[in-house]
Amino acid sequence: MHAAYGSMVAVTMRVRLESALSETGTTVTAFLEALVGEPIDAHQRRHGTVVAGTANLLGVEAGHLLVERSAVLQGRRSAQTFVNAETLLVPSRLPTAFCRRLWTSADPIGRIMAEEGIDFTRSRPWSPEGRRPTASDGFEAPDEYLLARTYLIEIDGSPVMEITEWFLPSLELFLRA
Repeated sequence: MHAAYGSMVAVTMRVRLESALSETGTTVTAFLEALVGEPIDAHQRRHGTVVAGTANLLGVEAGHLLVERSAVLQGRRSAQTFVNAETLLVPSRLPTAFCRRLWTSADPIGRIMAEEGIDFTRSRPWSPEGRRPTASDGFEAPDEYLLARTYLIEIDGSPVMEITEWFLPSLELFLRA
């Protein structure tokens, strides 16, 4: 966490955000929309294909085709950015309709999964330990953030996505209520 967030208020906000996220039984997209009171869209900064390395959390062989995506989640009306996210996903394990929407729409991953009726589980989140987005990742690294976490999304017991999220201080206003 950035040094500017060493105060008790920031810790309280981080704990409130972690608690709220752990209690929700829905997607991060739906959680954010309920929290901020407006639709959330994903504005892509980078979206492309890469090949898996030898060691990966997605359980695919080296050389397997993956999709790498960096996006910011913003309020549709306010254009306020709430989350920076990086996702590495296995398109061969996902429905074609999901992949098509991911490439062609501003819909966040959570909305696409919900609307396509994809049942999933989320692993227990962990800290990305110093991993922060950089300008080369497709967007500027946040100087400050309330919470950073990484987790896996699984469908039918197979990992399909590794997601890292940085929840931005713009959420503080909504967590105070």
